[in-house]
Amino acid sequence: MRVLVTGVANGIGAATAAALRDAGAQIIGVDVVEGDCRRLDLSDMSAIDAFRFDGRFDALVNAAGLPPREGDEARVLTVNYHGLRRFTERVIPTMSNGGSIVSMASKAGSKWRENLDQVRRFQATGPGEVDTFVSAENIDAVRSYDLSKEALIVWTKVQTPRLAALGLRANTVSPAAVETRILDDFMTAFGERAVRGMALAGRAGTADEIAAVAAFLAKPESGWMKGANLVVDGGLDAQLECMRLGIPAAD
Repeated sequence: MRVLVTGVANGIGAATAAALRDAGAQIIGVDVVEGDCRRLDLSDMSAIDAFRFDGRFDALVNAAGLPPREGDEARVLTVNYHGLRRFTERVIPTMSNGGSIVSMASKAGSKWRENLDQVRRFQATGPGEVDTFVSAENIDAVRSYDLSKEALIVWTKVQTPRLAALGLRANTVSPAAVETRILDDFMTAFGERAVRGMALAGRAGTADEIAAVAAFLAKPESGWMKGANLVVDGGLDAQLECMRLGIPAAD
């Protein structure tokens, strides 16, 4: 099994690569940093277009992404959605029949249904129009991150029939807070929202826990999973949903 992993240098990307390598996969890593991988900046569309692929792939794991940071709104939207989408489109023709695409979304993208109108407006913009979109829609740091993940979830779902016709499939993984080097960025940006979520979940997840789910989706054993968004959040979503519906917690 030959797997292309973005964001491979650290965090969930590194953990997923390790999990797949342990299962016998050959890993081809991509990251913005220099190291034992191929370098690519997903904010640079021309670099994505010029990226050269060597051979065929059985899976693509899109783990690269940016956290919410003030002043980085356009870059977050560009990397987390436009760059990921463009890179994935370039990889698709190189994928083997039965191939799997796994993309890291987020619990922060869970309100994609409520925000679908804005998601569609954003998806209609090109990479060169993101600055204008951010200004016109008054997008702040938190909203840029949430929107990037909402758009990714929606895009992945609508690709299901097209990819199935090509013998491929795509799914997303939506973690809550994960103990990685960018956790502080999320805690700072989300504030009380992050504190409450962490309290309900009991702790942050680990990169290895998220990687186990991503690795499963990348492998043939999960072949009937198509267009799914798997929430991995320590029970946070279940508790919040019960609270919204007025369902009391079991004793």
